[in-house]
Amino acid sequence: MLLTRYLYDKAKVESTLYRAILQRDYQQAAFWAYELYFSGFEKEVTDQLNQIYKTVFEKNHPKLGRYFQKKQAELDGKPELIATLLKNLMKNPDVPETLGVKFVNVKPHHIEPFMTKEPEGPGWSFLREVCLYGVLGECSQEDLSMYRTKWIDCVSQTPIWRERLKGYGHWIEDKKEEFHNKWDYEPDEQPLVIQEKCCGKIICAIIKG
Repeated sequence: MLLTRYLYDKAKVESTLYRAILQRDYQQAAFWAYELYFSGFEKEVTDQLNQIYKTVFEKNHPKLGRYFQKKQAELDGKPELIATLLKNLMKNPDVPETLGVKFVNVKPHHIEPFMTKEPEGPGWSFLREVCLYGVLGECSQEDLSMYRTKWIDCVSQTPIWRERLKGYGHWIEDKKEEFHNKWDYEPDEQPLVIQEKCCGKIICAIIKG
């Protein structure tokens, strides 16, 4: 299991993003897209948006495809263009685009709510502040155990966390406490509602006796 900046299951974030776009729910779609983007998965999120365009919108929206190509060529250093791509997917894919179709451009200040926040108080309270939505899907007991007790292993290949870990010497002994004081969100201490937002609906184990 790979976890994102706010300790969401990355695979479920991707599938939940897909559903939000199909439901034309811009706020949730932007939340999930930026959860990937600001975790360091810039290519993954743009690849997913391209795939959604090709499989759902390409037939009836050829101009949108050209607009996508143009905006992605400008993407470097401009995270607001992710929201621009999303805004232009908030339409019925079955209705052909008009001859004079116009596209929406999102300004940088519009994405401020989605920028990465850092804990200012105790780490245990942070996820309750930033985990606004829940992923779709189910969470096995095995994944739940990983999330609760081995979350650092689950973030070690996530770019934003990899940089944070590097800043503390990859667990040089005298740096461990310093790292935990700043970055430990204590997933094992979160209420079940937060754990399920991050990992999916928890599947209860069946005890055979």
